[in-house]
Order: sequence, then C-alpha cells, then structure tokens
Amino acid sequence: MMTPPTLTMVSSHSPAPCWIPSQQHLDARAEQGKGHLLFLWSTQLREAAKTFCAQPDEERPLIPLIDAQTMLSDTIRRCHERFIIHISKHSDAYSKSCDYTEFIKTVQAIAGNALQSSDYASACGNLRLCIHEVHALLLSSENDDGSEPLLTIMDDLAMRVRCYMENVAEFADSPTAGKALNTIAQAANDKDMRQYEPLNSMLLISSALAFAQYDDKRMWAYDVIDNAITRNLEYSFNEESEESDEDDEDEDNEDTSEVDDETDFISDESLHVLQLFTLMNAYDLYVLSDDDAGREQLLSEYSESMALTLMNAANMIHEGHLRSAYMLAQGFLLSSRDMEDVDIDARHNGLLPDLLPHGWHTIMECCAEGLNDVGLLANVYRYYILSCNDRSDTHYVSKLRNLLRIYGGLSADEWHDVADGLARDYARNIIDRIKYQPEMTTKGGTQRHSGWRNPAYEKLIVDERLSDAALTYCVMVDYLLAIPFFGLGERSSISA
Repeated sequence: MMTPPTLTMVSSHSPAPCWIPSQQHLDARAEQGKGHLLFLWSTQLREAAKTFCAQPDEERPLIPLIDAQTMLSDTIRRCHERFIIHISKHSDAYSKSCDYTEFIKTVQAIAGNALQSSDYASACGNLRLCIHEVHALLLSSENDDGSEPLLTIMDDLAMRVRCYMENVAEFADSPTAGKALNTIAQAANDKDMRQYEPLNSMLLISSALAFAQYDDKRMWAYDVIDNAITRNLEYSFNEESEESDEDDEDEDNEDTSEVDDETDFISDESLHVLQLFTLMNAYDLYVLSDDDAGREQLLSEYSESMALTLMNAANMIHEGHLRSAYMLAQGFLLSSRDMEDVDIDARHNGLLPDLLPHGWHTIMECCAEGLNDVGLLANVYRYYILSCNDRSDTHYVSKLRNLLRIYGGLSADEWHDVADGLARDYARNIIDRIKYQPEMTTKGGTQRHSGWRNPAYEKLIVDERLSDAALTYCVMVDYLLAIPFFGLGERSSISA
C-alpha cells in the first residue's frame, strides 16, 4: 500500500490535519479486512464466531425444531395472558405492558443451543425460528410501552447469527453451507422484517460475505446478493412481478421467499436502507472475491449512488491514488443539484463515521493535503469560509492565510488584496442566503435569525480590517445586531 506523503504545509500551531485520522481509520479497516478495505466484513466477526464453538466432547445436542416451536409458542401464549393494563389516575387513558422475561430467556436458550452446534443446517432452522417469533411478537406488541427488551434481543440475535455464519462458511461442507445460508436469507427476506427491521434484515443478508472467500461456497454468496439486488434495486414494490421461468436445479437450496409473489408495500425509509446496504454488500462481495470486473460493473451501473462512490473514493485514498479520489469527489459534487445537501448526506451516511465533517469536501481536503497541492487545498478552504454558518469553521480563515502566505508565496499586501476579493464573493453569498433561504425568525417574533450570518466571513473582515466590507455586511444582515462584533481599528470608519 502506498502511504501518502506527510503534510508539511500547515503551521506547527494548527490543528492536526484531517488526513491523519482518516488515514489511520482506513488503515485499521484494511487490517481488519485482511488487506481489503471493506465496510460490512472484518476479521473481528470471525474471531467472535470462534467463541461460539464448543469442544467436540462438550457440544450439546441440538434442540429439535418441533420442540423449539413448542417452547416458544407456550411462552408467547403465557406472555399474552399476562398483559397488565395501567389505568391513569387522572384520566380515562390506559396503557398495556407485558413481561417478556420468560420469552426472552426461552429465545436465548434456543439460540444459544443453536449457536454452539455443528449441525449447521438444522441450527440455522432454529435461529430462523427465533428471529421470526421475536419479530412477530414485536409486531403484535406495537403499542406496548415495555417492548424495548424485544428490540434489544432482536438486535443481539441478528448480530450473533451474522457471526455464527462465519463458522458455517469455514467448517460446513458446501451443500450444508448452501442450505444454512438460504435459511438465514429466508429469515432476512421476510416481508415484515424488510419493512420494519431493514437494518437487521440487511445484517443477515451480509452473512453471504462470510462465504465469499471460499472457492467451493462462493456461489451461495453470489446467489444471495444477486437476489438482494433484484429485490431492492430492480424490483418495483408496488407492482406484481412476473413469474420467473427459471427452474432451480437444486430444490433443497431454493429460496422460497422469491420476489415472484411479492406485492407488499415497502416504505421509502425502509427501501432506502435496503438499497444502501444492498449496494454495500455487493461491493464487499466483489472485493472479497477478487472480482474486479463485477466491482467495476456495479460502479458503472450505479454511478449515481453516493455510498458506492464514497467507497470507491476511500479505496482510491487507501491505494494512494489521491488525485483520482479528489477528482471523483469533485465530479460527484458538481453533478449534484445541491452541493450542501450532498455534503450533509455524505457526512451522515455511516460509512466513515465522524471522519467527514464537511462530507465530500473533507475527502477533497484530505487528498489535497496528501498531495501537498496548495491550489487544491486553498480552493477547499475558500469553500469552507464561503459556506460557514457557525463558529466551528472560522479557523479556516487563518489556515487559508498561512497556506497562501507561507506556501503560496504571497506577500502581506498581496494577501490583503486576495482577502478583499474574497470578501466581495462572500458578500454576494450573503445576498443569496437572504434572497433564497426561507425567512428565519426568533421565537414569537419576526426578527431575522443569525443563521444568515457567516462567522468566518466576519473573522476575515476583522482580521484584515476591511471597513467597506464590514459596512456592506452590516447593512445586508442586520446593522444593529452585527456592529458589536467588529472592532476594526484605524482602517475602519465603524467603531464598536
């Protein structure tokens, strides 16, 4: 792996460049992925799975499926019989709650027994049953104030099943592994699961990634991910799909939850989650399988996907292709309707948590720093100042000044002229904010909210004593509100 050059263009008193935590994060992720930069798989899953394995002489017999069904149905029946109705003392309102302790303990007992079993296909049948029953009880307890423990056990169960599938992929023979994975895929593709638990549904689908590194089992992974692509990216959820004419040669491994009869409604929010993680799963599948052709085809077919483009940019950075990553991020921004919204979406997408404070522009900033490219980095800093809405970005005024003076070779007078030109650009931006943004008011009044102000622009005016810009700014926003912030000294005709 090529390591980008260390940034030397910022002053020693400046904060550490954002490139450093990003690079450390990417390096750590690649290490977890055995050299691959992956997003839904890591060696930690396999390590967790190994803790489930029992010694051959200590493995407990698997609970028969029919017995597990009886155990769960009995506890669910008793659970419903023990509903408690709470009547409010001050009104006729009431709420119901239920004690789920016995049910949760039963699920934990059945799941724990299955997770230590080497009877992989049958164990996955029991795990699918547990997932189904927890979700069914969740749906029937929709208005129950005390259903939080069910949500917790569902999250825990989905994660433990995901880890267990690493054992299935490593130790089961190919036919058994195929049956086991198909069973978990059926649980993930349950209509209600997809609608109300889309994150856990896709976590279970990511079990396919465990099979991608084994030549004799990779086909099962492709089957599951291809099916997810058909369901989530190509299928119209409001129309009944045509019957498939293809016959599955292996009926034992047929996914009985095919999309043929799927006419259920999937909410936009759930569909977004399903689509996002389907693309991420597909990307990681191709990377784990060393399938460069499949990865490139995916990137080409879904070039408008932010998640895929961001994953691709991260890989470029990881491989040292910094200029290509910069151009990719810049191109994605330029092709968008609203640059600010796209940056916000990238910041909160979960792929690189807490590492993209400015979304795609953070990617560009990291690349420019790694390239030691003063021009590219100055452009990014200018954008941060232009789009500033709070005081967190005011330090970019000093960073831009140091960058252009120390490493760009500008004299003090030349920098002042640049700052004066920037101020005119920022003034036009303030006009656009006032003109196009909805009216912002304080509570109970009509006074303009300070959200129209630009603290970085204010700092530029103060630092460079730009009196004309200060006057224009005060008039545009709110003279009485803005004037206390300026103490411009001898160049200014305005005094605080």
